[in-house]
Amino acid sequence: MSSQIMRLIQPMHYCLEDICPEDVVRCFLTNIFAMFDLCQAAVPHKKPGSAIINTTPVNAKTPQAGMLVYATTKGAIATFTVGLAKLRAAQGIRVNWVAPGPVWTPLQPSTKTPDELAKRGGDTPLGRPGHPPLASDEGQYMTGALLPVTGGMPTL
Repeated sequence: MSSQIMRLIQPMHYCLEDICPEDVVRCFLTNIFAMFDLCQAAVPHKKPGSAIINTTPVNAKTPQAGMLVYATTKGAIATFTVGLAKLRAAQGIRVNWVAPGPVWTPLQPSTKTPDELAKRGGDTPLGRPGHPPLASDEGQYMTGALLPVTGGMPTL
C-alpha cells in the first residue's frame, strides 16, 4: 500500500481545526466499522472455546500528538473488544485485544520520518521495536483482556 493511501487512512493533524469530517469518517470506516464487519462475519463460524483477537496499538491508551483521529478509533476498538467479550461469553467465545507498542507495520513509513523510523522502539526497556506475532490456545480463561506487547513500556 502506498504512503499516500496510508496517510488517508491514518491522517496526521497537529491542530484540531485542521481535522476535516471526511478524515474522521474515513478513519472510523477503516478502523472501527471494518472491525464490526469482520467480527460479525466471524462469530457464526466460532465454536465454544474459540477466540477472537483484535489488535489496536497502545495509541488507544496513549495517543500521540498529531494522531487524534487515529487514536480515537483505536480507543473505540478497545471498548468494542471488551463489550464483545461480554456479549459472547455465554457462547464460550473469548475476545481479547493485543496492544502492540512500537511494532514494525506497513503503516510506519507513512507517518514517520526516516530518522524516527531508525529510532523506533529505542525508548522501550528492550531498546528495539517488536514484530507482529500472535495467538495461543493457552489463554482459555482470558476474555476482554488487554495484552500489552510493548517491549516493557507500561500501559495504563
